[in-house]
Amino acid sequence: MAVTPQQIQNAQLIQNAAAQDANQTVRLVAGPGSGKSFVIEGKVLHLLSIQNVDPKSIIAISFTRAAAKDLKDRIYSHCIKKNQANVTDIRVSTLHSLALHILRKTGNMALYPTEPVIMDNWELTEIFDAEYSCLNSSTKTRCSEIRHDHEAFWSTGNWNPPSLPAIPNPVTAHERQVFQSFYDLRTQAYACVLPGEVIRSCVDKINANLIDPVAELGVEHLIVDEVQDLNPCDFEFIDLLIQRGVKVFISGDDDQSIYSFRFAFPQGIQNFTTVYPRSTSHVLVDCFRCTTSVLSAANNLISTYPSPNRIPKNLTSVYSASNPVNNGFFAANTFTRARDEAKFIANSCLALINAGVSPNDIMVLINNKREQLPTIKAEFDLLNIDYDANKKDEFKDSFHGRFILSLLRLKENQDDYLAYRIILCAPNGIGISTSCGITDKVINNLMNYKDLFINPLPPSVFSTRETKTINKAKQNIQATSSWALTDTVNQRLADIDTLLQSNFSQTEINDWRSFYNLLPSGITLEELKNYLQTDSQEEKDNILNAVNERVNGASQQAQQVQGKVKIMSFHSSKGLSAKVVFIPGLEETLFPSRPAIQSPGLILESARLLYVAITRAKAACIVSRAESRQIHGSTVRLPASRFCQSFGVPFQRASSAGISQPEVQTILTSIANL
Repeated sequence: MAVTPQQIQNAQLIQNAAAQDANQTVRLVAGPGSGKSFVIEGKVLHLLSIQNVDPKSIIAISFTRAAAKDLKDRIYSHCIKKNQANVTDIRVSTLHSLALHILRKTGNMALYPTEPVIMDNWELTEIFDAEYSCLNSSTKTRCSEIRHDHEAFWSTGNWNPPSLPAIPNPVTAHERQVFQSFYDLRTQAYACVLPGEVIRSCVDKINANLIDPVAELGVEHLIVDEVQDLNPCDFEFIDLLIQRGVKVFISGDDDQSIYSFRFAFPQGIQNFTTVYPRSTSHVLVDCFRCTTSVLSAANNLISTYPSPNRIPKNLTSVYSASNPVNNGFFAANTFTRARDEAKFIANSCLALINAGVSPNDIMVLINNKREQLPTIKAEFDLLNIDYDANKKDEFKDSFHGRFILSLLRLKENQDDYLAYRIILCAPNGIGISTSCGITDKVINNLMNYKDLFINPLPPSVFSTRETKTINKAKQNIQATSSWALTDTVNQRLADIDTLLQSNFSQTEINDWRSFYNLLPSGITLEELKNYLQTDSQEEKDNILNAVNERVNGASQQAQQVQGKVKIMSFHSSKGLSAKVVFIPGLEETLFPSRPAIQSPGLILESARLLYVAITRAKAACIVSRAESRQIHGSTVRLPASRFCQSFGVPFQRASSAGISQPEVQTILTSIANL
């Protein structure tokens, strides 16, 4: 390792000062690869071992379930290694889960027939919006706009907040009233809630003095990770805890706030020391991930496009003073055609792989999958380079993929009402009107939705078609009665094939088999369920790695997981890293996108998104643009992205042959000196 012991010691002094800060409110500003997780681990250990804090009074939260799981694993592992075994009493979750826990504990979840499920994006679109459209004779697009209007209110506390993208026809008061009526009945019938509602409901009840969150949680210390991703309602929840004496430690980076479509609120971390003037603030300045040239390009970009009130920081690569110094490799290329750009990437990947770089250490990050992915895949296919372009996600968000996932969800929780609803409607030939009609009759006849699939149907309520549809769902559920989540998928492969043959076309059966062939042998039904349910690429990789290690042993595991270049979106790459990263398509309207160009604020967020993409790279990052590209079947000339002038590196015209041998050697040397 080229990083010197003195550099590590100097960084640890800053990290330990943040971890051991006992102030009421503490802010940690931590850029990519600067050791934020080490600080949080150290913070927990210090509370337990030095301050003797009751672990049950400590709560840590992160933005997504996958991030929370990773945070929990890191905290538990670190403290257990230090013989602090009672760390497992600490609650680590998302803020949504924390709010649900409070509502459940105070009896507010008794409003539903069972503990409600939070709907994901597919369920919101294919169930909620689809039914709302069917019942109100509106387009799914309009239904989505009306739902988003409510989610904006829940997330920000305001109707029509400035962060809500403008639409041609603003949502009316009447539409909001109709939506609320539909929402109340449907979420009751399906025992589900929309994502934004949970924390808003909790906050409103706390403000009304109907809930004492500190008493219900028994919390004294709250640790918040990835705080730049939280929305105003989330911050209101945190503020209510601070007002009641809870000590709060927040960590994040306003330069990595990239979720405005979820109403992320970077001002929360920026203004924290102003809102709480007695706060202390710590800034981690040493980047252990990116080599010098990579981080320099990223810093130049974010300095050129700073957000208002950006927190000052001087993030520096430790490799600028390592032994030996590791400058890494950053290049910016121009190509005549997008096809040449794709060929360059494919040829470069092949040269790196042939030189000994694992395909798993290479990422290609794209912003527009529809316009960029087919061309890149075609060139990879020509050179027989294995890649993972999230094909598995396409399966998960198909009706046959959701059908399989819902059957597995029922094996875990027989009170999962949404799973019953998906099993009912997913098979071919069952329209949304049939699904809506069944639910309407459940509501109008004072019935329970789950009972349809458990008990005999009442006479003279459902039509012949509806009865046939319900009975078919019952048969499908009954076909899994002997399954256990500990079974391997291979053990149940024939059963799954039979179920799909009874409900879907041969095309969909082939899609399932193609998907299954991408999975490691020996994966269990539970692991398959977990894999399909997570949106985190990092958690997916962890699941597959665990399967390979269990089935093949540690010696074989590395061989199993190293074989594919990852092609993914900028957003999907957050939380990941690779030794070599390619970022093509830096052209106006492609990146920044056409919608982003309409808003100065979205241009700044696009800069932050590109900053996140570049800082995934450890040793090498190669950005590029094409002068022309096929869009909707026509060749279109696009100007260079405005961000291209911000890297501090001039763009060079390149051929499709790929990086040169001297460049390959430079990258190999940089990787060796990480």
